[in-house]
Amino acid sequence: MSTTLTALAVVAVGYILAYVVFDRLRVKFGYVGGAEYLIIGVILGPHVTGLLREDVIRDLTPIISLALGWMGMLLGSYFRLPAMALIPSTHLSMAFAEATATFGIALAALLAVFHWAVGLAWPQAAIPAVTLAAVATLSAPAAIDAFARKGAGLSRMFPVLQLTARVDAVVGVTAFGLVLAILHQGEVAQSVRPPTATEWAVINVAVGVASGILFHLFLGPREEVGSDGDTSRLFVALAGTIVVASGASYYLNLSPIFTTMVLGFILANSGTAHRNVAGLLATTERPVYLILLIFAGAAWSPGSLQLLFIVPAFIAVRLVARLAGGWIGGRVAAPPELDTPDMGRALLALGGLGVAIAVNYTQVHPDLAANAVLTATLVAVLLFEAVASSETSALLKGAMPPDLENLPDRSIWGSSGGMPTPTPAPPPPSAAPSSEEDLAP
Repeated sequence: MSTTLTALAVVAVGYILAYVVFDRLRVKFGYVGGAEYLIIGVILGPHVTGLLREDVIRDLTPIISLALGWMGMLLGSYFRLPAMALIPSTHLSMAFAEATATFGIALAALLAVFHWAVGLAWPQAAIPAVTLAAVATLSAPAAIDAFARKGAGLSRMFPVLQLTARVDAVVGVTAFGLVLAILHQGEVAQSVRPPTATEWAVINVAVGVASGILFHLFLGPREEVGSDGDTSRLFVALAGTIVVASGASYYLNLSPIFTTMVLGFILANSGTAHRNVAGLLATTERPVYLILLIFAGAAWSPGSLQLLFIVPAFIAVRLVARLAGGWIGGRVAAPPELDTPDMGRALLALGGLGVAIAVNYTQVHPDLAANAVLTATLVAVLLFEAVASSETSALLKGAMPPDLENLPDRSIWGSSGGMPTPTPAPPPPSAAPSSEEDLAP
């Protein structure tokens, strides 16, 4: 009971502080992130004020697992295939080129760090290296979407950045999920043949597929949700499905984020309630981020001082990989009209999904430089959040076409991160926006 009350008190205080201070910054400057929640968590944690003790944090592990699963499901629900077919192929090629190049460059550098500098064998070094490379690849979609309200939807690069931020997340989460499956931690009963690396990967996907079937069973025969009662039923079905999927994945030492990403993709492309599912997940995104980030900050520990060099190394690796990947996506893979070699500048924001991966890693591999991985991720969130908004704004302004009157808002995901929709017809010259506020979708 005391643990529950403590958790509720922390969430309430954190939300009030973040709303009063940082939501105003968000409205005025386009700031979107989670640095404030991390700071609140660290202050409330056992290493500062001690309001959240280590045993309380440990007791709240099921809630954290649910939050991880919720975020993975939200990511998967973005990708509805009929809507994805509306996206130009040039945008897709730029997004995947940037994401894979960023991940590859970061992985090569981090493998060298963990093998030669930390002294881990190659198989062991691959686990934290892939984890941090996945974190380095991520960029916060909300940080891009926020600029739609400031007229950035008219920029030719805006839909590309919206798509790229989500492809970055898919590449990062998939890489992390596969490394936990291929280099699996844990043992099975002696009477059972241990699954191979491929079989563990299939099991990870199968849990998400099976959970998708369970969702339709939870929801019942009526999948069209309209009334308040039906919305409550949908929420219960979603929560139950995520609990099953993330719980099974956590028990098997796999990634709940990857499993529920598969689940979200299945739900977005099956049944008739996919729009309601995506809308409900989007409306609950902020509270889930809040809970995860506060307790990630509270669970932080500096760990071994000898491994703290990983923090500046990771910051440097992510910056180089982000800029190099942006150059490959914005110059090598881009058509002439979208040539943007500094594309990586607009993708610096890290967001809460990187913290989710780091927290998941500490749960599965607590003895494999876990504190250093979490510390590097949290510091990266704080540092990159400080410069991400201005860098994104500068790139979008540089890519703004000179004639704004004849172009529609190019946003394909919407300011709330919804599903892609066809680009609307251009407005007539008489309806051209006259101020920055009028540019909001």
